Formats: sequence, structure tokens, C-alpha cells
Amino acid sequence: MARVGSEQQSNNGSGKPTMRDIATHAEVSLATVSLVLNGRPGISSDTRKRVISAAGELGYQPPARKVGGTLGSISLLIEHLPTAPDRDPFNRHILRSIEAEARRAGFRIVVEFADTGDEPRIDHWTGGWASGVLILGGGDLNPDWVGTALEAKLPVVVADHFIPGIDVATVVFDNFAGAYEMTNYLKAAGHERIGFLRGPSKYWTLEERRGGYLAAMQRGGSPLALDLIPPRVSHGDEKGFGETLALLDLPDPPTAIFAVSDQTAIGAYRAIASRGLTIGRDISVVGFDDIDAARMLAPPLTTVRNSGALLGRIAFDRLLGMIRGDRSPEDVAIKWTVPTHIVERDSVHRLRS
Repeated sequence: MARVGSEQQSNNGSGKPTMRDIATHAEVSLATVSLVLNGRPGISSDTRKRVISAAGELGYQPPARKVGGTLGSISLLIEHLPTAPDRDPFNRHILRSIEAEARRAGFRIVVEFADTGDEPRIDHWTGGWASGVLILGGGDLNPDWVGTALEAKLPVVVADHFIPGIDVATVVFDNFAGAYEMTNYLKAAGHERIGFLRGPSKYWTLEERRGGYLAAMQRGGSPLALDLIPPRVSHGDEKGFGETLALLDLPDPPTAIFAVSDQTAIGAYRAIASRGLTIGRDISVVGFDDIDAARMLAPPLTTVRNSGALLGRIAFDRLLGMIRGDRSPEDVAIKWTVPTHIVERDSVHRLRS
């Protein structure tokens, strides 16, 4: 696991044992001590035991990470993504909101990245450095991290993700309702064959959006054909491109395409342009998230808006309440949903008024 915001200790003359003292005592490198005390993998069990034993013998206490009047640190855990979180068009608004709320409450955020192969350890959060754990998103982030954090007896909140079978406070966008509403919006505009560009199944939130689309199609009596939900063939910056081409090549192509995210809709825009078609006239496209780029597309994208700032604020407020003991035990297993709404722009052609 990589950590942003962690601090290495050195001998500062205070008389308190440092990580360097542990390294000398255990006859290992300072980097090895840092890996062990931060719960990182890649260290043999014998070396790990020697480091932990040395820390105990020296009476080492991890830094409280208090600065001035601050109360402590919050561990913010997120999967390792190709794009830095503060530059990701979806996550950055959530992160900025969490950081702002944390500063206001006197906490600092320690952002940590979990890779697919990382295994959680209870001792990762021991030593009192973390006042609570906020887990953002899912994907390649092992669900065991949630269970391990709960076993460590720390307040835990999961944001923008849902894990069935684990009683943990959760804050998510109302993805199902947003997709349901958008599908009905397209149907009200006269579209019967509506293609859907799905996302990776490892993201529960994107599966909720697909569920909302399916429910609206089925409840409205529209024919639901499997060819309207093509398999994923494009990834990364090309997401949505190949799937859109597959929809356009159908004998009876859809008159509208619902992309599971705005970033996927951007790929759909490129595919449609490559066929010489005009969005908003020859075919309609809608998205989900209302990222900054959505209004800059030509034509601007009709999409489902969700407020990352609001989700981040609610998630941190729930965590802060647990840390301070203001929340009742019944709050722990509650799933809070942040409402969404449609933003109409120019990417939808109405077949009927």
C-alpha cells in the first residue's frame, strides 16, 4: 500500500525511540522498519517479527500526528487508479470536500492507495495514529479492508461503494433512481430502442445504474433486447468507443444511447463522429455524473448530475459523528443515498414532444 502524507521518524534528540533506533536495534534498514510499521507487504515473517519485537523492547510509540490544535488523522483508503485522485474528473470533487471538512474539524487526511494484491492487516491502523477510516470507492480495493478496519475497532464509513453482507455506514449516490429517471426521460422523448453502455462489474455503483436502466425499460413495456447492452470491449481512455460502434452496426440500431458515465459518453461521441453521424439529430446520447467536460462537449451532454461535494461532506460528517460518539449504534449499518437529478442540454433529439 502506498501512503501520501505519512512521516518518517528520525532521532531528534527528544530521548524518545525513533524508527531509526528500531532499525539499528533490529539490524534492518530504515525502509524495512517503515514498511513493517505501516503494514506493507513484501517483508518476511521473521523480519517482521524482529522489527515488531524491537519496537516493543524500545517502547516505541507511533507519532500521534497532531499539529497545533488538530485532533488526529483520518485514513482515506482508495484503489490505485491510473489517474491521481485530485485530477480524476469524478473523484476530485469528493476528495476536496472531504479534505475541506477535515480541516474545518481539525483533522488531517492521510490518503492511502490499495493495489489488487495488497492484503489488509489489523496492525496497519494500530498505534492510535488513525482516528477513523474513510473508504472511497471499490473496484480493485479488497472488501476485506473494510472488515479489517472494523475489527480494529475504528469508526469506518464507506463512500461511493456498497458491500453486501457487511454492516458498515455507507454513503452513495442514488444511482438506481438516477438511471431509472434518465431512461424514462428518453422514453418520454419517444425513444424505444435505448442502448446502454455498461461499466466494469467490479463497481457496485455502476451495476446499480444498469439496474435502474433495466427496471425502467421493463416496467415501461419497452422491448428489452440483449443486443442493446453490448459487452465491454474498450477500456481506459477508449471506454465506450467500441461498444458504441457495436450498437451502430446493429440491423436495428438504437435511437438513443445511455452511457453509464460521462467519461464513457465521451467515447460514444468519438465513435458516432467516426461514422459521420450528428449527436442530437441522428442519434441521442446521455451520460451520468455531470463531470466538468460534459458541458464542453459538442453538443453539450444531457446527463445525471450528482454532487461529489455533498457526498464527501456527508461521508465525513458521519465519520466525525462516530469518532466523537455522537452517532447511535443504529446509525452504523445505515445506507445514506445522495439524490441526483437530470441536467438537460443538447444531446437528445426528441422524437415526440
